[in-house]
Amino acid sequence: MSPVNFLPYLLSAASRDNILALTSCCNQACVFCSHRQNPPGVQSCRLPPLPLERVLEAAAFLSPGRRVVIGESATRLEEGEPFTHPKILEILRELRRLFPETLLALTTNGTLLSPIMLNELAALRPLELTVSLNSSTPANRRLLLGDQEPERALQAVSALADYGLPFHGSVVALPHLTGMDELLATIRFLAGHGALTTRLFLPGYTHLAPTELRFPAGLWEELLIVSKELTRELAMPVLPEPGLPVGLTPEIYGVMRGTAAESAGLLPGDVVSAVDGKTVRTRVEAFNLARKVANPLLSVRRAGRDLSVLLRKERQQSPGFVMHFDLDPLRLEAAEAKIRRARSRAPLLLTSRFGEASLRQAAGWFGLPDTAIQAAESLFFGGSIKAAGLLVVADLLTAAQAALSKQQHDLVLVPQEAFDHRGRDLTGVSLATLEEKLALPVRTA
Repeated sequence: MSPVNFLPYLLSAASRDNILALTSCCNQACVFCSHRQNPPGVQSCRLPPLPLERVLEAAAFLSPGRRVVIGESATRLEEGEPFTHPKILEILRELRRLFPETLLALTTNGTLLSPIMLNELAALRPLELTVSLNSSTPANRRLLLGDQEPERALQAVSALADYGLPFHGSVVALPHLTGMDELLATIRFLAGHGALTTRLFLPGYTHLAPTELRFPAGLWEELLIVSKELTRELAMPVLPEPGLPVGLTPEIYGVMRGTAAESAGLLPGDVVSAVDGKTVRTRVEAFNLARKVANPLLSVRRAGRDLSVLLRKERQQSPGFVMHFDLDPLRLEAAEAKIRRARSRAPLLLTSRFGEASLRQAAGWFGLPDTAIQAAESLFFGGSIKAAGLLVVADLLTAAQAALSKQQHDLVLVPQEAFDHRGRDLTGVSLATLEEKLALPVRTA
């Protein structure tokens, strides 16, 4: 992997995504770690534990009105285990001083959440954890994670409720290695100890992945069914990722316990048609509007009946229901504005395989024909990779040339996730290179 200067990415992650990166160090050796599968030429940043002054420099770019995220992947920065940082408590105390009311959201593998640490975290609320547990059995924790003290994370999860710390779970699904029963037991373990939700990840792999990580055909369809069944059984949303929802109908996938949505009686399968009288077109729009305002009044369709449901909640507080991620109409409106400004009569919108179905369905809102949409294959990473953020200029060029061989276009829009703040892809190739090779204007959207 080619190293790059991390500071611009550190500040960009803070200002754009409210993500505060602390370190790339990790105390586990997960067999599915994506960093091991990157093809040569990928430019990424591996961070040492950052000094407090550097962390505070980035913290100045955070928005206090949004939750501060620590331990999640940010742009080119390789995420690590935040609790390996020797100054983690000092950093968290400084963040709480700077942002007294802001939710701190930390993703962790849970191995360093000792009783002393949990007591310290409880004093820093509002704070929530996402525990990447991945397995609840000692033998499989050693196999999958290289965890030589497998009881630590399990004991930490068991203790979170005692300290009043809300948490979510996450699990990478490898039933072809550990068995489906073990996967189900892990999700039930998380639910049994009070997880609000659990994300179930299909492990994406590149063409460099070892054979054992290449999941069998049909596994994802099986996991989609299992996730829905567990959501009903456990009264805890089990969210498969990628969710690949069918259509854009704003259907509630699950409801979190102890939330406004549960108190109001919302159920999985309910369809939200409007929020405070404003018609919603997609899941993203419905969720964002419901989160944004205090006490939103939802128009809900349930089994052929129309209901009005009042959610008693604060502004910017989660409504308590969860939906699959589909498409934000605001983003499509911004793309349409770029098309207008360019006076384009025949735009070409490149998208990922994951985003293709949603974009095709929504394109008609702006009078765009189906031929205006072209999905780009992830040829550089290969394997099962289909996300927009992992497309590179070479992939986009191949897709654009295929579309242009069938029809003329006068503007090309490409996914903004594929480019950094400098307009370069993961291999350092500029957006301008794509423009030059196509001899057409190219914009991100």
